Amino acid sequence: MSLELRKSSNWWYGVFMVEGKKTIINLGVPITGKRPPKRTMVGDDEFEQSRGRAMEAYAKKRKEMDEDRTGQKALVKLAEMKTGREVTFPALADLPKHWEAIPRRKAPNDRYADQCKVRLERFAVFAKEHQRGVTEFVAVKSETAKAFMEAEQARGVSPKTWNDTLKLLRATFKHLHPHLNDGSNPFHGLVTKATETVNREPFTVEELKNIMDACTEDDFIRPIIVTGMCTAMRRGDCCLLKWDDVDLAAGFITVKTAKTGETVDIPVFPMLREELERAKKPTGGKGFCFPDSAKMYETNPDGITWRVKQVLAKALDHGDDSDENRSLPPLSSDETRSRGLAYIDNLGAPAKAARMREVFTAYLDGQTLDDVMATTGCSRGAVSNYLNELERETGCSIVRGKRRALKTDGLQTERENGKRRASIHDFHSFRVTWITIALAGGVPLELVQRVTGHRTVEVVMKHYFRPGREDFRQAILKAMPRMLGEGDAKPAKEQMRQIIEGMTAKTWKQDKAVLIGLLEHI
Repeated sequence: MSLELRKSSNWWYGVFMVEGKKTIINLGVPITGKRPPKRTMVGDDEFEQSRGRAMEAYAKKRKEMDEDRTGQKALVKLAEMKTGREVTFPALADLPKHWEAIPRRKAPNDRYADQCKVRLERFAVFAKEHQRGVTEFVAVKSETAKAFMEAEQARGVSPKTWNDTLKLLRATFKHLHPHLNDGSNPFHGLVTKATETVNREPFTVEELKNIMDACTEDDFIRPIIVTGMCTAMRRGDCCLLKWDDVDLAAGFITVKTAKTGETVDIPVFPMLREELERAKKPTGGKGFCFPDSAKMYETNPDGITWRVKQVLAKALDHGDDSDENRSLPPLSSDETRSRGLAYIDNLGAPAKAARMREVFTAYLDGQTLDDVMATTGCSRGAVSNYLNELERETGCSIVRGKRRALKTDGLQTERENGKRRASIHDFHSFRVTWITIALAGGVPLELVQRVTGHRTVEVVMKHYFRPGREDFRQAILKAMPRMLGEGDAKPAKEQMRQIIEGMTAKTWKQDKAVLIGLLEHI
């Protein structure tokens, strides 16, 4: 029993331990009579009667808290006392559901939402195992949050993935109980890591020609690739381009980008005009410009990525088209099942693992794709993605009657940290290529931003302007021949040449300032 008196209050207080923390709650019993000098001393009859009522209130509150093992009701009471309004704390297991219900200006796409839910599910499982007895997410301790992030690092995730997970959990806790101060957020105080950025590489002119040769007969993916090459638009914006956004008479595309909401103006190049005019007749100039691609993107966006990577692997000679390299080693049904289940067990994503296991076992039991869809409730795209992921990661031939795809390993590079390799050549590389060619060719940065929709110069220069060193040197020398001059300018000319030839992606800003200073003295 622990009662407390406060000089500035006329109420009895009770001292409780909730989740290992001292919590003081007003018992709602007024102090009457004459107080003794100390709480442990006996007061007059009226005072002792109020003490008795306080002891009864304390015992009742203690019983309520014992029945509520997590201390949720006490925490709710505490929060209500602080905020003056009714509050609720969601269950830890319901984090993904509550995250999905957070009000947003723009709904997240399905792929991002699935990634977030998987991370929240993984945290909920970890917290329950690490902090025994915890069921309410508000009761999660900072030690548990720190241990989870350490476990994520031990899993070998990249710094960017680690940062994204930390930001997701910190923001989710903040949104779901904003009535508590920052110090009560178990992820408050954890610092993000320095990230390792692996930028996409632009295609050379020769590579662009090879890509066009590789997809010239593919009427499905060629229009999307051409649109990406000519507009610098992202994959989704290319697939979902509508005729309402295209003005062939004026020669411009005006569209609001899906990612940033910026409205961009893009001139229609002759190669793109040819594709649009070819597509206009079957569509009647209404709806989506490329309806088949739009349909796949809306149901299975990874299918678009896969088709593009197959073209790139062929064009850049990163794949081997021989039957030997297209086939996987034949394995027994038991070995295939064993490898697949082992991979699923190590996924670390309970919800995805459960769905993948259901799809995998049903398919191995002989069901058709349609049967698997009906049995599991998964879409055709989800079933296909699960089976292809299992086939790719286990090295087993799983999908029946499938012609093996070109390997795309050459389109990726190893990371210093992280579980997955980094993509250096994919659909987004068309955007990098467009920006690099435009800037190296002298197109003003303001016009480039008007086409791409980037809000800051820093993003363009850091992530998208990726000229090769020789291309960089030639572009600068070509732009400044008259400035370099002859005669008295020869020493400055030689110095400028040395600076240009020694430029790197890290030093170009400082080198630019030096070059400008030299030009002023010529």
